[in-house]
Formats: sequence, C-alpha cells, structure tokens
Amino acid sequence: MKYRLIWGLLALPLVLSAKEQVEVKLYPTVIRSIGGVTEFDRNQFITIHEGPLNSRLKEYYSYLEDELDVRYGRDGGSLSGAARNIPADPDRPDFPDIGQMKKRGKKHRERAGWRPDADPQQVRETVICTHPERMHPTPENNYAAWGPRTMEGAAEFYAYFLKYYFTDETRPLYLEVLNEPFVHADEIGTTAEKMAEQHVHVAKRVKALNPDVKVGGYTAAWIEVEQNDFRHWFNWEKMFIDTAGEAMDFFSYHTYDGVNVTGEPRNRTGANTEGIMDLFDSYSFIRLGEAKPQVISEYGKIPGGGMANHIYSPERTAKQLSSLNGQLVMFMDHPDRIIKTVPFILGKGLWTYQPDREKDAANPFLLWRMKSDGSFVETQLSLFYHFWKGISGQWRWSTSSHPDVRVHLLADGNKLNLILVNLDQRDKTVHLSGFPDSGNGAVFFRSLETHGLKPRFHEGQLKRPPSTVKLYPGHSMLLKFETETPVTALRTIREHRVYAADYMKNIVADEAVAFEFPDTPTGKGTAFLRLTPGRKKGLAILPERVLFNGAPLEIPTRWAGDDQAGRSTFFGTLAIPVPAKLLEESNVAKIIYPDSGGRLACAVLQVNLLEE
Repeated sequence: MKYRLIWGLLALPLVLSAKEQVEVKLYPTVIRSIGGVTEFDRNQFITIHEGPLNSRLKEYYSYLEDELDVRYGRDGGSLSGAARNIPADPDRPDFPDIGQMKKRGKKHRERAGWRPDADPQQVRETVICTHPERMHPTPENNYAAWGPRTMEGAAEFYAYFLKYYFTDETRPLYLEVLNEPFVHADEIGTTAEKMAEQHVHVAKRVKALNPDVKVGGYTAAWIEVEQNDFRHWFNWEKMFIDTAGEAMDFFSYHTYDGVNVTGEPRNRTGANTEGIMDLFDSYSFIRLGEAKPQVISEYGKIPGGGMANHIYSPERTAKQLSSLNGQLVMFMDHPDRIIKTVPFILGKGLWTYQPDREKDAANPFLLWRMKSDGSFVETQLSLFYHFWKGISGQWRWSTSSHPDVRVHLLADGNKLNLILVNLDQRDKTVHLSGFPDSGNGAVFFRSLETHGLKPRFHEGQLKRPPSTVKLYPGHSMLLKFETETPVTALRTIREHRVYAADYMKNIVADEAVAFEFPDTPTGKGTAFLRLTPGRKKGLAILPERVLFNGAPLEIPTRWAGDDQAGRSTFFGTLAIPVPAKLLEESNVAKIIYPDSGGRLACAVLQVNLLEE
C-alpha cells in the first residue's frame, strides 16, 4: 500500500498557542538505563501476532521483514493442530504416542524448510500458545485420540512437541500454556483452579525436556482486577500466582481498550494498564521474592461489535491505531519488566471468516483482508508498522510535564529519534527544548493522526528543529534529527523500582495507609511514588495528603489516560513526585483519603539516580 509523502513545514502541525501547554525536555547526552536496559529492542515491541513459518503468508514475508522490519510475536495454532493428529499410546491410552510424535516432528521440521531464509532467532522469539477448549484435560475431552484427559498426558504432549517439532536453533523460547483460559472454564466444565494446576504440570515437564523454554500464564483475557472490591484479583490472578507462580517464568495477560470477552467497555490505555502491571509486580515480589517478568501477548482496541466480521471502516481502524500506539509507548517504559508485547494484528487470518458474513466483511484485526472476489487488500493497520519502521537505538533521558504526553528519545548512530504520543482526547501544545546541535544535519518527521474519520499518515523533512508542535487526540509523532557525528553520552540515569513490603490495603477516611520501602538506593536524581487506588465511582481518586518520611508531597491532579468516568470503579496508577533529598535506605509513605471505601492496591517507589 502506498502512503502519501508530504515534504515541508506545512505538513507538520506547528502552533504557537493552544489550551494545554506541555513542556518536553530532552537530554540527549544522558543515557536512560531502565533497570539496566539501555537499548530499544524491536523483538520486544515491534511485533505481529503471527509466526515466521505460516505458509499462507509466504508472499508477504519479504515485505514484513525487509520493508517494515517487523518481528514475530505469537503462534496460536501449531501446537493444537499437531495434537489432533497424534494417536494414543497403545499401552497408555490417555497419553500421546511419543514414537509417532518423533516421526511427525521430523516431517514438521522438514516442511518448515520451505523458508530457508527464515532467521532462526525470529523463529525462537515466537510465543507458542494454544486453546483451552482443545488442550485442557477433562475426562470427556476427545479432541485427540488420547484426549487430553489427564494433566500428565497433556504435559507429555507439550514437552515432546517442543522437543521434536523444532531443532535447538528454532525452538520457540516462550510457551503460554493456555490462551485466555479462565473465561472459558464453565463452558469446558472445569475450574480456574484446575487450569492453574495444569500450568504447573506443563511447566515441570516442558522444562525437564526443554530447559531453554520459558513457560508462563495464565494469559488473562479479562483483566478487570478491581471488580467487586478486587474479588476478581483474589479469585483469579492472586490464586494463579499462589498456585502456579513458583513454576512460571513470566506472567501474561491481554490489555484491550473496549471489551475482551466480558467486562466494562472502557479504556485501559493509561493509568489502568500501569496499575495492572504494578499490581502483578508487587504481589509477585511479596509472594515469590521477585517481580517476575511479564508478557503482553495481545493488546489493542476491540471495537463495537467485538471480533466478528465487519465491513471495513477507516474510522474504526484509526481508533485501533490510537490504542496500539498509546499502549505501546507505555510498555516501552518497562523494557526490564516486559519480555515481549504483541499487538493483536493478524496477517490474513483465514480462520476468522464466518460463513454467513456480509459481503466484503472481515475481522477488524487483519493486516490483509479478503474481498468478495477472493483477493486480498492491505488495511490501514499497516500504518502501525510504517510509523515504527527503522526506529531503534539507545534510550536517552527526556521528561514531559504532562502524563498524557508520552516521550521516548533514542540515539541511533548519528540519528536521534524523538517519539511523542498524546494519550488525551484533547489537543496538546508541546514546547520542545534540549535539541542537540545538528550542524548541517537534516530533520525528518512522521505524523500519524487518528482523531478523524480516517487515519492520516505523513512524513517529510523540516528546515529546522521545531520549538513547538501540536498533538491532536491520539496523535503520534516522530522527529528524527541527523547529526554530523553521533551524540556522545556523558552520564547515565538509572531507574530503580522498590516494591512495598505489603499491598492491598483498605482505605478509611482520615486514617493513614502506610507502605514501607526497605533497601532503597539513594543519591542524586528524582523519584516517584506510584500509588494504585481502586475506588468506587463518587469516592475521591486523589488522596488528601501524602507524607513521605513525614514530609508532605505535592499531589498532581492528572494521571495518564482518561478519567475512567464510564467505569464503576477507578483503578489506575498515580505518579507522585518525591524529592530525592527525602530518600533514605528505609522509607515510609503515608496516604490519607477524606472518605472511606476501596483499597490502595499497591505502591511502588521509582528512583532515578544519576550515575557519572
């Protein structure tokens, strides 16, 4: 698909005034070390919900890899497809025939040879997952001749599938045991607890035969942890961590704006997504002694009508692109915590077409949709990859005065990439400072607007670095500065996360809720107290007072994302600045609300220290 290329200043929304003024400051000579991670990794972030060995995409692989520089994310069909064709062990009818698995695994590897140019590392970076209605063991499961009907039989298949169907050079590094299992427990005739137990059986057997594979779950569909005073969290997420957490290498879940299977049709982009991440981290640290990493194996926006077949709508696609970029730039703040993020963007997705669909209707998450004549046409979801095309580099420090204007700065040789994304539904005027001296270097831009009836993508060249830009609602912008020589790093700021010793505390009016933060690093820099309240509509979202080691803190009135007015319960992370001079090796934060009800789900102290 060709997109219009516009050169010159007029294509970039430059402004002198608007309602909300935002200050973005750049520090290109200061490395941003996020928990020790300093390099932007496209394998983590610029992915597609496909694997690199899908023969139905063979005519598109060169375009995906060479033109758009896309990396692969997830394979949801090969494991269950292989399971169905394996006979039962003659001596153990509830187990797969391992001898047949070895033979068919060899044939599978030979068939995969149709792509001799496939990068083995790309194959390895794929997340393998499967469907609970096929691969969760129940006495009545006859999906394959051998079931799965027992935990042990199912675990045996997972382990030998990964052993025999791949070589050591191509075996996927990540396994999600089941995809979105708990929301399907009733229809399958099982319980969330039994599904959690399956994760333990599979993890132990898989790692016994394939020690290089990381196993995780529970791959939650409906991550509304705050529902019913956090009953959802206690009954599902906490239960899973208590049951299977020790055996897991990572925790995974899906974050959609809209409704995924069930729940309230509201946005997660912003404070809500950060709250989910902090809650998993906090309880993992408390329960397991470490904040185990996370995989977001689906994210985006589910439009009205869900994942059914729809007539193509550019306006709907624009809203999807807004959610994709809005969530991605938030995930990019945590490369030390997140193994991989996978936008729910499918290739052709032939399995999504419904036989009774309207003419030309298709799933809204396809990169190529099928027309009524059987041909395929590229959708504007590809603009996600056009925007991120070629972006890489080392993180450099930057700041934004508004939580809805997200900023990333990447130094890549003699190029400096500045990414700006507006999460708000209002325009923002952004004042930029701190540009390096580019000499005679060029300044290029990309702009992806998503607030209208269709997405608008522009790219071009500017005469000079802009001092002010306007961001529309959901607007993403890239400014690329070419310098005569690489921008030399002189210092480093390292971001540390300190987890409170406990979590999930009830809020009582005028009574202090206390969190302790032991083993805190100190020095020159900045810090933020990340508080995540869950409170019913009508109760105060912001605390009345916050004391840090006895000193009052200034409480910002904004948080990332929307106001969550449509939700019955607000749940999200508030970032409260803490002067670095207040930090001690052991710290106490006290939070006071004016009214009773709800909980402070967790608290995390982020400390950003200067390293010469």
